[in-house]
Amino acid sequence: MSTLTVPAAPAHPRQARWTFLLHRWALLVWAVLVVVIGGLLLWTAGPLADEEERAWHRVDMCRRLSRCVVDMGSYSGTYTLLTYAMMLLPFVVAAWAGAALTARELESGTALMAWTQGVTPVRWLAVRLALPAAVLTAGATLLVALHRFAWGAIEDRPDRRPAWWAPFTFHANGPTIVIACLTALAVGTLTGLLVRRTLAALGISVAASALLLGGAHWLMPRLWTPVTEVAPFRDGYPSLFDGVEIGHGMVTRGGAHVPTPDCTATTMESCVRLYERDGGTGYFNTFHPASHYWPLQLTTSAVLLVVTVLLTAASFAVLRRRTG
Repeated sequence: MSTLTVPAAPAHPRQARWTFLLHRWALLVWAVLVVVIGGLLLWTAGPLADEEERAWHRVDMCRRLSRCVVDMGSYSGTYTLLTYAMMLLPFVVAAWAGAALTARELESGTALMAWTQGVTPVRWLAVRLALPAAVLTAGATLLVALHRFAWGAIEDRPDRRPAWWAPFTFHANGPTIVIACLTALAVGTLTGLLVRRTLAALGISVAASALLLGGAHWLMPRLWTPVTEVAPFRDGYPSLFDGVEIGHGMVTRGGAHVPTPDCTATTMESCVRLYERDGGTGYFNTFHPASHYWPLQLTTSAVLLVVTVLLTAASFAVLRRRTG
């Protein structure tokens, strides 16, 4: 492939305005998404949460009845739907960045025209990354704050709201979803520069973002030292379903932690006798408790931020190589 040489020229003072006009529909769509999701989160935190509270009070009052039907309202379903919507935002960003931000302008020749009319390729790319990054950060941060507000709206019954460690709730409640949007922006930008075909860049950007974000979620519990609790057989597994679980099993007389043997007995007492015959003394559970929420959030965000910086640097390197 031949290298395109672009003469050095002073930066165009209206490049930011041109970028805004070129992608104003994308900005409008993002604004609508933030307003709609944010408004629904406020509705969930207000009227729907109050409805949920009243429903649980009615449940408490009618527990003595043999039959009791209570409408629990729409809080849980609406909260879940909005949480899913927030988790899809990085993939929307990746699709747009890969298809429209870079690939379409390279495929149509718009970028080349800008480079020959007083805008250096580096500034062209810098503006196209800086403006969306600022808008994405502001919008996603607002949604995270509103999501936490909706999640905590039924704090009087924390056992009835989604667990803090549930994967989608965990990310939608903290900065990882904000950094994930920036990572998706960097993925789409680099993909567009490499592929330079709109539809192909769209699909590859979404797939690459799914791999990166899925990998970050898999790595998340391994970025901080977990807690291990031990309990005798009669007490069951300690702190089970109280946090991000790493693993659980049986403790042996020698202190080793091994998987709990399979047991086909009809009673738990029979299983315990089997475990004790195999040298077991109790159960263990290795997990991250609620106090690890922010360490897990911040370490995962840091990893994603490093990946974003590397992808951004790679985008500039690819652009320099192709433009000379």
